[in-house]
Amino acid sequence: MSERNDSEKYKLTSAEFHQMNTEEKILKAAEGFQTPMGMSGDEALDALFRKAVARKPVKTVKLIRYWQAVAAIVILVLGFYTVNTVFSKEKERTVFAEQSEFLLPDGTRVNLNAGSEITWSGKSFRDKRSLKLDGEAFFNVAKGSRFSIHTKNGTVEILGTQLNVFSRNQEFWVSCLSGKVKVSSGNDDLIITPGEMVELTPSGLVKTAHSNIEQTISWKNGLFYFEDKPLVSIFDALERQFDVNVSFEGNNDRLMTVTFSGKNLHETLDVICIPMGLKYEIKNNKVRVFESAE
Repeated sequence: MSERNDSEKYKLTSAEFHQMNTEEKILKAAEGFQTPMGMSGDEALDALFRKAVARKPVKTVKLIRYWQAVAAIVILVLGFYTVNTVFSKEKERTVFAEQSEFLLPDGTRVNLNAGSEITWSGKSFRDKRSLKLDGEAFFNVAKGSRFSIHTKNGTVEILGTQLNVFSRNQEFWVSCLSGKVKVSSGNDDLIITPGEMVELTPSGLVKTAHSNIEQTISWKNGLFYFEDKPLVSIFDALERQFDVNVSFEGNNDRLMTVTFSGKNLHETLDVICIPMGLKYEIKNNKVRVFESAE
């Protein structure tokens, strides 16, 4: 009878257990436990505390790593939000044999030549009119705050004007049709006005006057004008306008002044090659240009 009473005294109903506080629950659960052989209760408790302290740094490291992971996730989320809201970029791009005309958010009209690209901030362009250009474009800039065009060869700054900007590889030039334009490259700064053009040369920026400055934007109407330009630049333009691959077996540095249409490849090659004593072959979308035999 006594054994039955000793075992039942540790039993609780569910209602009684839930009415206890945390400390009472722990003490109740510990009833009947015995210390290890040869150890007093105080010794066993002291050993338990020492073991808990020894494990504490491991738990701390895990906790630190947890919060580092949380911080990394927060940074990534904030970074994604910032990039997509503050630094989001708009882009206009043309492939070979393609031109594009469009309006920027401030009303500036842009004609983009073949094989060119313009990027600008979609969120802040109206406040800071700045863009990047790779290739060639004509700008009819809307009046307003300072307008900047950045290329890998130099920077152009204007206040309400019409201008053409060309920047490909190491070739860079700007023509002004109206207003005033400031062109910077390296340590050089030049200001040009209507009828003037600035070009990047090995010795720096050089400004020249042109009576037919409109010819620099003739490409908008399908005509391509080159004045004392190397053949390599002319054949590069031909590739972009007709979407072909040109291999030239000759002197790329020979200079030429020529105007051609972007409508017929054979006619264009005749206009370029015949005066220069060159011949050409066309196979699919590949053009081979070579020196004619004597």
